[in-house]
Amino acid sequence: MLVKSIYKKRSEKSSHSQNSTSCNGNIFTPSAPPLDTINDRRINASEAYEIVNSESNFDSNPQLNMATFVTTWMEPTAIRLMKESLDINYIDKLIYPQTIELEKRCVSILANLYNASEEDNPTGTSTVGSTEASLLAGMNYKFLWKKHREKYGKESDTVKPEIIFGSNVQVCWKKFAKYFEVKPIIIPIGSDNKIDVNEVAKKLSDKTICVVGILGNTFSGEFDDIKALNKVIDKYNKNHQWKISIHVDAACGGFIAPFYNMYKDISWDFRLKWVKSINISGHKYGLVYAGIGWAIWRNRHEIDDELIFQIDYLGGVQDDFSLNFTKNANNVIAQYYNLTRQGQEGYEEIINYMYDIQHRLTKKFNSLKIFGTKIFKIENKFPGIPVVILSLTKEAEEMGIEPGKLAQKIKEYGWSIPAYPLPTPFENKIILRMVLKVGFNYGMADKLFEDMESSIFSLINDQSDSTAALSCGSTCV
Repeated sequence: MLVKSIYKKRSEKSSHSQNSTSCNGNIFTPSAPPLDTINDRRINASEAYEIVNSESNFDSNPQLNMATFVTTWMEPTAIRLMKESLDINYIDKLIYPQTIELEKRCVSILANLYNASEEDNPTGTSTVGSTEASLLAGMNYKFLWKKHREKYGKESDTVKPEIIFGSNVQVCWKKFAKYFEVKPIIIPIGSDNKIDVNEVAKKLSDKTICVVGILGNTFSGEFDDIKALNKVIDKYNKNHQWKISIHVDAACGGFIAPFYNMYKDISWDFRLKWVKSINISGHKYGLVYAGIGWAIWRNRHEIDDELIFQIDYLGGVQDDFSLNFTKNANNVIAQYYNLTRQGQEGYEEIINYMYDIQHRLTKKFNSLKIFGTKIFKIENKFPGIPVVILSLTKEAEEMGIEPGKLAQKIKEYGWSIPAYPLPTPFENKIILRMVLKVGFNYGMADKLFEDMESSIFSLINDQSDSTAALSCGSTCV
């Protein structure tokens, strides 16, 4: 690799100073960073810190990372709690029972937030993110499907199970299908950027382990119509022995819909008969740093007991339902802190603020004209999460502006904004996505717009200079 060879040259160049003494370990760092092999000698902590810390200078600023859905800012008091619990291993449940009690409270709060009824017996678990939560849910549906077929004398080993989801799902669902040998039935999205419910109805069968609906897709932010999904599945289930369930991937929208005034009346959760499980990312709009997700089931009896393991070598017998094992407990503690600290009022204020900024930015981008030419078209539809999704107008493209080049150009101002195609069948349309989250404010929004405008002018000027150079030809040499 080219990068590797460059690093080796740097390492060789610095080797003469391996035995030099640093100035208090915080101004000079004569030791080269280890690249392929461990250091021969030990260095002091301050020098090691400076070496490692200096590497972050080459990373982008997380506060200007508009590509990620993951939390990049937390309150100092929350960070303090996380630091104070860095040494707690979540899996040692019998040793840290109060930490597990906090997890149980989080599960109960979320289940109630998602309208579990008094007749339900909800349960759930924390995970390292929504991917683990999704894999757990999908795996459980596969086991339930297999047990059902065995119970009624139907073949399961020679029949490949199927899972239905839209082309707008996050990659974790394709991972699930691949890892757990389930055939994915991928439904193209409609013009509203949501799963086509009518096409779903055509694909339901006794091989379907579940249908996945998305509450806030990562491509353009929209909520699938879960209520409509529930309707077609209810119609199917009335006439079939195997009852198909809905799993809602609410990684993005699970901390949005309950707190945004315009979405509170949307039925997507346990209010719907066939919604049996939900996954949520605490490290997105749950306001916790990366590393926390949640899997919530409507009823405990809807989890296959075969998937729950009993462990007896951690000081007693305890249950474990996870794909991961060891993990830090500080994310669970931070989630409970946020639920305690923000409450309904706090989350509502934060989420509504994000939508206020979204409306401000979409209005500005939608009205932006350069030399009299409208530049952007707004692509996100209602309802959805607080993101800004842009595509270029045909006229803007004729000016030589390209989404990929624009995404690259605005990096010069520090912003990270991805450019990528919409899901099937609209993969020919390239969009730009800006995710709005806690820590982003009006001042940053105005600066983002100004820098986008400057980047467009810069691209046009670059094209003009290039065209002038080409037309100049050999006379310019």
